[in-house]
Amino acid sequence: MGYRKISLLLCFFFFAIGCKKNNCEEVIDQVYVYPLEAARGKSSEERIEMFKIPEQILHCLSTDALIKSCISYPEMRLMWTMSDLQGGFDKVYAMCNGFEELWGRGDKFQKLIYLYKQLDFNRDWKSYTDLENGIYMDLINRHELIIAQYEILNDLTNPKKIELFQLALDNQKKKYALAQYWGTVGMETTCAILSRTMYLDNFQPLIKEYNNNELMLIHVSYMKLLGGMDVVNIVMNLSEDYLKNLKNK
Repeated sequence: MGYRKISLLLCFFFFAIGCKKNNCEEVIDQVYVYPLEAARGKSSEERIEMFKIPEQILHCLSTDALIKSCISYPEMRLMWTMSDLQGGFDKVYAMCNGFEELWGRGDKFQKLIYLYKQLDFNRDWKSYTDLENGIYMDLINRHELIIAQYEILNDLTNPKKIELFQLALDNQKKKYALAQYWGTVGMETTCAILSRTMYLDNFQPLIKEYNNNELMLIHVSYMKLLGGMDVVNIVMNLSEDYLKNLKNK
């Protein structure tokens, strides 16, 4: 057998091994279980490494399980420790290897919006303790924080954009009606989905606010509502007009 044929066979052999290694024998549809007990008492650096999802599991997680694994990431709570939520997400993103995997999934939007729809904004908040309400609000904010990332909002088709925008606007109205529970901080993620979608679509009334109102620029860029309810009202009013235009395209 000639040298060229041997080389070709070797290349095929290693290619086949690589394919077998990268392909999953079966999809894992269970949320990754982080080693919380083993991580007790460890340093921050050690915990970060211990909470990395092993590659052979990471690539085989279904997108649904992957999203839930990102949301339940033990250090996701750190999203609240920075001066703004975008900075908080960036901090968590640098630790958790699940997000980079998620960005590469072709069905990430469909799975995210499906899970987002399962969240109950109409629950009887008065029937729960402040702690229970706080935990559930945090869960909602985690979903919205991920959806508000440009890796999700970029390149949405018009039908997907309408579906998301209508849902986010409806949910923002529910938060607004329960402002005594949510406050402006609880509205930052929902408003960010709306404002960033309009920003990406170059919706001129929003762009005008962005260019002339520093508080709107800060909100779109950093997901922070320094302007309080004034910025919330602007975003909601602009959203009504934008949605009408979007549906008429």
